[in-house]
Amino acid sequence: RPFRLIYVSPIDQYKHQWHVVEAVSLLREEGLPLVLDLVGPAYPPALLRLKLTLGRHANSSDYINYLGSIPYDQLHQQYEKADLGIFASSCENLPITLIETMAAGLPIACSHRGSMPEVLRESGVYFDPEKPDEIAQALRSLIVGKKLRETKSISSHKLAQEYSWKQCANQTFAFLSEIAKDFK
Repeated sequence: RPFRLIYVSPIDQYKHQWHVVEAVSLLREEGLPLVLDLVGPAYPPALLRLKLTLGRHANSSDYINYLGSIPYDQLHQQYEKADLGIFASSCENLPITLIETMAAGLPIACSHRGSMPEVLRESGVYFDPEKPDEIAQALRSLIVGKKLRETKSISSHKLAQEYSWKQCANQTFAFLSEIAKDFK
């Protein structure tokens, strides 16, 4: 059975799906049986770049699936099929889809830029999102390292529990209350 990878994020210039495709293609050339599912709506110029990259790799349609936008209430089914999550964005404020991937209990290969290391902390394997070789190295380490996968999976799932809308609301209202005291 192929090892299933998932990257949930809009296809956009700063999401680097084409670099992920290059990395997965490198690993396939090494003989690793991988399938990559890309999920999310697309910004047309970025989708064109993704399609051009796919076109450079023979038989990429055999192992790379662009599923497009999937309704949120069905997204968990895609996570359940996956063995490993990828998040290759180079610019985020609070990467909700990264947190969702963590909550799904997947080990994660992740961009080392932006807020990603602050959110995922020590629970992921990091890479430069614009360097397919580094992406491939991070993926390879998780794919061949069963113990590493298990450790990162458990750690990221536990860490995801720290993120909740209720906690966010409570902290926000506490902050606003503290500021309001200064205006009395």
